[in-house]
Amino acid sequence: MNALKSVINQPEVKADASEEVIESNKRSTPYTDDVFAAAWKKFIEISESQGKHQEALILKDEYAKEEHTITVFIANEALEPSFEKLRTDLLEYLRNELKNDHIQLRSVIKEIEKQKMLYTDKEKFEHLKRKYPALKDLQEKLGLDPEF
Repeated sequence: MNALKSVINQPEVKADASEEVIESNKRSTPYTDDVFAAAWKKFIEISESQGKHQEALILKDEYAKEEHTITVFIANEALEPSFEKLRTDLLEYLRNELKNDHIQLRSVIKEIEKQKMLYTDKEKFEHLKRKYPALKDLQEKLGLDPEF
């Protein structure tokens, strides 16, 4: 009975201790933006040489790097599955190339501005008048009619 009480009264061993050990085993070699950009470009070249042109095209678009988190901007939702297939290879490559296990990847679908299509001559002329206000003066002086 006393043995049971001593086991119960022992301080808890926290799971955080094992997380600290795992955390300390991670590589954390510092790297510059230039070294990162070179590794990124090299991965794109490797992908293209393996025939993964669509994936390489996704990586050629813009990305944002904030500390160890890299955000890849994807043009539309249709390209998301292609990036997901590529994500693990890219992450593994960057971590090994830069010797830093703290690197994380995330993707964001960027919104593309949708502009109203201009079909008629009047719509096109009104758009140009908004873009170039001097056109309005010219229209009045010359008596131009876009509906001609």
